[in-house]
Amino acid sequence: MLSPEARTIATDILRPPAGYALDHAAITTYSLDLDVILALPLAVLAQSDRGIDELLEDPMLILESLREAGSRLDIFVDAASIAVPHSNRALYTLLEDCVHPVRAPNGGAFHPKLWVVRFTQDEAPALLRVAVLTRNLTYDRSWDAALVTEAELADGGTQTSSAALSDLLRTLPEICLQSLDAERALAVMNLAEDVARVAFPAPEKFKNPVQFEALGLQDGATAPWQPDRYGDDALAIAPFVNRTGLDALSETSSGHRTLISRREALDDLPDGALVPWNEVFVLSEAALDEGEDGQTQSSDLHAKLFALEHGRRVTWYLGSANFTAAAFTGRNVEVIASMTGPRDERARTKGFGIAPFKEAGFLRLCEPYERVDAVPTDETVKKARERLERARAALAAAELQVRCTTDGERWSLTLAGEATLPEGVEVHAWPVSMKEDQAQAFSSDRTWSLPMSWLTAFMAFRLRVDADLDDVRFVLKLQTRGMPEGRVAQVLRHLIDTPERFLQFLRALLGGLEGLVGWAEAEGGDRWEGNWAGGLDAEPLLEDLVRAAARDPARLEPIRRLIRDLQDAPDGQKIVPDDFLAIWDVVDGVVSGEQKP
Repeated sequence: MLSPEARTIATDILRPPAGYALDHAAITTYSLDLDVILALPLAVLAQSDRGIDELLEDPMLILESLREAGSRLDIFVDAASIAVPHSNRALYTLLEDCVHPVRAPNGGAFHPKLWVVRFTQDEAPALLRVAVLTRNLTYDRSWDAALVTEAELADGGTQTSSAALSDLLRTLPEICLQSLDAERALAVMNLAEDVARVAFPAPEKFKNPVQFEALGLQDGATAPWQPDRYGDDALAIAPFVNRTGLDALSETSSGHRTLISRREALDDLPDGALVPWNEVFVLSEAALDEGEDGQTQSSDLHAKLFALEHGRRVTWYLGSANFTAAAFTGRNVEVIASMTGPRDERARTKGFGIAPFKEAGFLRLCEPYERVDAVPTDETVKKARERLERARAALAAAELQVRCTTDGERWSLTLAGEATLPEGVEVHAWPVSMKEDQAQAFSSDRTWSLPMSWLTAFMAFRLRVDADLDDVRFVLKLQTRGMPEGRVAQVLRHLIDTPERFLQFLRALLGGLEGLVGWAEAEGGDRWEGNWAGGLDAEPLLEDLVRAAARDPARLEPIRRLIRDLQDAPDGQKIVPDDFLAIWDVVDGVVSGEQKP
């Protein structure tokens, strides 16, 4: 029961069951790494378990998977919480249509971590999968939790248990800073309607169905959220806590109360805030140091769980909400899932109460918290940190815009617009397709000269103050004007720059994305010089083309798209050999019914 050894890979949430295909997915997150989104469709479609860094090694794989699945993926992220990527990639262009910055209606953070996915197959009801997580779409390695449930689409009426989930999905297009196109907005609304008709099952032995709540969708602050029942013993786990959040939880229980949080969050609490809690823990140094790859990302506590025992039952609440006033009073947008199961006092190790959870191993990762008198905050540093946050908010709220113009050969990208910034904050900006050393001091109408394939709506910002604080870096997705058609074709043209590369990639495409990954893994670092270099004269290429046309014509669609885009790109026609194009026209004509075999 909730053992720390039981782990879930996030990409598994998007992978379809046998016989099904991914139809559409809506994902919400507070923070976002663009590299994670680049790799996500490839990890899902190619059924690859390789790490993100490995998946990002081959841009052709990423490009093809994004072209294959990007239109079926919508990601809603807090407007000011996109991280600056680890490297500059023209491929970020391909994410612009599926990443949607949003702003919480009440001025707090857009904080829900929710995945809603619809899978379809012929002659069977659609399958809906919902995941409520505590982790964001980032490289973060913290201790998180997830609830994943799925059910077939039903023909019945609205299910009360899923109404809040549907409301959250319906609200997403309304709080986007940039309008969704009609097709994507319709897809999200259809997901909302489908979810409303499904009662999602809880795990075995729990009372059905899972109950969902959404906070922060209505205007104005509300009384602090509390569990919908009163109970005995309670267990609260969250990385960030304050007096308002902890009091809201402790007031609903009369028994033994256990709290697990981060040390620095507990140190910041006012005197007396922990009095209602009988036990208080933090993660031990051993748990914080866990890691196999030597990377330095955080591995601290990030899960948000609350368990409340009542009679012979226990209700578990899991979601995005920290135990803070911003989360519980509706300033932030949050999502919470709850489920009720047997506490099972007579056989504790088989039940789902607080004691079995502790005995399953999580407490072995913890140690008792001992309060340390906090070092008084340097007022200069405190005010500098506040100026950084105000500058970040001002830039996110400003109506900045990316404007693109050309002189016929090169393109110019101009960052237009103004922001009212606090004094003492130095701001630099640069397009994410360029390196940070190309950053320019922020002011209206700063311009960069770059090739068409590097034009982007994603602008990176660096904030600096004269104090002992790290620089703040983040990315904003901005409105664009003058963005040319054909940028994807330009990216493609940059990656496939010779007829030999075209033929090599063509052969790999015939194997589908699974074949692409296998091909890339087999070829290693010299993947463009493998056995495919036989060119058009190599019989296997023509055999594979004819075989695909006869047995699985759908495999020809990526090839059709590749040829079309290359022919649209300047000089792209030189990449597709004329003799291949003659054969392709015949094969494609037969498949499409325009020619007889």
